[in-house]
Amino acid sequence: MRFLTGAAVVLAVASAVGTLPPAEAHTAEGTTEAVAADAATTRAVAADEVASTVTVANTVVYREKSEGYDCFRIPAVVKADNGDLLAFAEGRNGGDRFCGDLGDIDLVVKRSTDDGRTWGPLEVVIEGHGDTKGNPTPIVVPGTGRIVLLSVMQCHRNPACGRIPRVSISEDHGSTWSTPRVLTEQLGFDGAPRWLATGPSHGLVLTRGPHAGRLVAGMSYTIGDRGHGSIVYSDDRGDTWRRGAVGAGGPGLNPQEISLVELVDGRVYAAARNDANSGDKCLDGGRRNRAYAISPDSGETFSAGFAFEEDLVTPVVQGSAVRMSATDRGAGHNRVLFAAPSTCDRRKQLVLHSSFDEGGNWTPKSAGFPVWDQDAAYSDLVPLGASSVGVLYEAGPASNANASIRWSRVTEDDLGAPVCGSGYRVIDSERLADSAGTVYLAYDARTGANCVATTKATSVGRASPTSAFLEVQGGARRTDAGSFGHFAGPVTAVAAGKCVQWGGNVGSATYESRFEHCG
Repeated sequence: MRFLTGAAVVLAVASAVGTLPPAEAHTAEGTTEAVAADAATTRAVAADEVASTVTVANTVVYREKSEGYDCFRIPAVVKADNGDLLAFAEGRNGGDRFCGDLGDIDLVVKRSTDDGRTWGPLEVVIEGHGDTKGNPTPIVVPGTGRIVLLSVMQCHRNPACGRIPRVSISEDHGSTWSTPRVLTEQLGFDGAPRWLATGPSHGLVLTRGPHAGRLVAGMSYTIGDRGHGSIVYSDDRGDTWRRGAVGAGGPGLNPQEISLVELVDGRVYAAARNDANSGDKCLDGGRRNRAYAISPDSGETFSAGFAFEEDLVTPVVQGSAVRMSATDRGAGHNRVLFAAPSTCDRRKQLVLHSSFDEGGNWTPKSAGFPVWDQDAAYSDLVPLGASSVGVLYEAGPASNANASIRWSRVTEDDLGAPVCGSGYRVIDSERLADSAGTVYLAYDARTGANCVATTKATSVGRASPTSAFLEVQGGARRTDAGSFGHFAGPVTAVAAGKCVQWGGNVGSATYESRFEHCG
């Protein structure tokens, strides 16, 4: 399932409603001549590499060989209920190699009280005492000062002890923390697995369905020689935990490092690193390095096993996901974000991808937003408001993705227009009658192309008549129309120096503009 931006056609395979995230099947109508006229635009915006210069600002939060540590890795970030940002990481020392995964590792945090512009001093949340304390997975409980922090202990100085899941709790927005409590038995393990990882990246508090208020987080572990991706949950604000949905790896699949997103219909999307391709990172062009599964019951089970997320080309690495907007919360469109390096051969070029159909399709690299154009690795995402997100990510020069952990703020304008993608800016929109959806007109100043998309706000996820059209004065009208679950479009055409007519429908709610936006 792929987005093709800058052309007049989006092709995707429709999936049945149920176990898989709903995908869109789109075919645009237009003449061969009209499509040929946009060839230059297609070439200009469909290249698979990000620009060599990234414009988004960044702030260094942690830097290697500083503050008493060899390096810092495994970022996780949340916004506390008092508005402070907390940036967690592993402060690493004393491994068998520089910045190794096993050593004397503290779990540390820094705080920002000004939306990430500046960061306070480092504080140790859990001291390593010669062993490894890491994999931070924080969850903020809304309306309280409580932050729940899942983590993992692994022995380094002491005799081997497996990987032990633990929980710490703060009642004062992360200023102080309880002593970590072991969760091995609560999560249904006879003993600590030889491999287990909470998150890493933030967990969630569910807001929809019969289990609203439930805390959920990703966890992966290995029993014998088989890897499992899972969801753990708590119904008492993090005091006790249960292991819920479990998906075992199949042929070519070993799901690890799970990041969760709540979908608008209440299901939970689990995004996973596929660790089975370490020996062939560019298998199928890198389209087998990500996996996903869906929980239909608030994290208790998966409706099917993990499957390849072929839209997302990454190396074998952790990735992070977050919801940016939702139609059931008053937004004009649904947008879910995913952040990860974007080349299969090594960890470099961190890109933000968007999904406008709840994970059914993801924008390709060419329509994504580049955050860092050199080497990069792990990341986490946090909503900052209705129109921006924060990204905490490992970044460095060539051959050193772990040189620093940086912070960037990305706005909806940076990400680009709904469905149309990065480079397009919304210049006009019309909310359809009965709040059925919104039609967007966007423009890309680099190419002189307009783009139209219609996003649904009713019957979201269920196929119903939806369309988007764009007509450049003097040219043929281009339309994308059909029974779609989430959106119609993108419909694009070069329109520099000309007037355009645009519009679309969701069911009987229709909008058609006059010829306007000339020039």
